[in-house]
Amino acid sequence: MVNSNIEVKKQGKSSVLGGISIAFAVVLAALVLNFLTGLLPLDKLEGLPIVMPLVLAPIGAIIGFIGYRINKGKLSLWGVIFNIVMFLVPIFYNIFRTLIFGV
Repeated sequence: MVNSNIEVKKQGKSSVLGGISIAFAVVLAALVLNFLTGLLPLDKLEGLPIVMPLVLAPIGAIIGFIGYRINKGKLSLWGVIFNIVMFLVPIFYNIFRTLIFGV
């Protein structure tokens, strides 16, 4: 009986950490998409939305990895994957931008 309560507590904490990890990735994706499309004018941020994933995506991936280590939940695993993808977006953006428009 005691073990089932511990499992419920671990699963709840893992899903919260997975949700936070996915929230990091979704917010970063929204900022990058807004930067690329210009739907909402955020002139004061200038190029910050394309640089933010380099700093915040590893934090989100670490949070997701901790949640995955606690309990092998799919939500945490997807959070880690999405944050890794978001980390790579500015790198590929800069490579393709340089290839297309030059230095």
